[in-house]
Amino acid sequence: MKEIINKYWSTGADGYNKSVRCSLHSKREKTVWQEIFIEVLGKEKLNVLDVGTGPGIAAFHLAELGHDVTGIDLSEEMLRNARDNATRLNLPVKFRQGDAENLPFADESFDVVVNRHVLWTLPNPEKAIGEWWRILKPDGKVVIVDGNWYLNLDSSLKRKVWRTALILITERRILWNSDFDRNVKEKLPFTHKERPQADIEILKNAGFRDICIIDQINRRTHTFFEYLKYGYWGDTFLVDGVK
Repeated sequence: MKEIINKYWSTGADGYNKSVRCSLHSKREKTVWQEIFIEVLGKEKLNVLDVGTGPGIAAFHLAELGHDVTGIDLSEEMLRNARDNATRLNLPVKFRQGDAENLPFADESFDVVVNRHVLWTLPNPEKAIGEWWRILKPDGKVVIVDGNWYLNLDSSLKRKVWRTALILITERRILWNSDFDRNVKEKLPFTHKERPQADIEILKNAGFRDICIIDQINRRTHTFFEYLKYGYWGDTFLVDGVK
């Protein structure tokens, strides 16, 4: 399954990077995300791991706040885009290839583990969160940003039409190959679970405490038009917990 997932994201890496690159240059979106990260993490300089970094969006927002950031991703194509973006932005983020469920880091290496739109893609989310617990220092924090992606989309034909039409009109592109959806979607544990309730449960089972939720993240980070454009997915959320 991981080979299929890696192939899917690698094949779509350039298209995904293009679709989210506006996030790198949107002062408003960057400011809102940085406000959210300050709200959750404070202003102290921290050693942060961005799991499933993709083209590095969250990693760059955190690096600009002064954190020491490492981004890790299973896809080398995603990492190629991340490194190119880091060069353009002149930001000292370190990137390396690795599996979110088997991280190549020693115990208690990081103050924070951040992941954005990643947990739903993992075949073994419990194992991943166990790894994130392992590499966190005592009192370290995990931050999950995600949504009920397919639960929202599959429940409404209107959302499907919305997605296809608006992406085609505004970005002049067709969404990339959906083999990932057909072959893997049903096997992913978080695809059809109610979230963030499922995230809270898995964090508690792993031993995390002081768990907090911020709802409707995308209503804060997106403009009205962007929310119309991507609103077919429904609202996103942030969950954080302390080791």
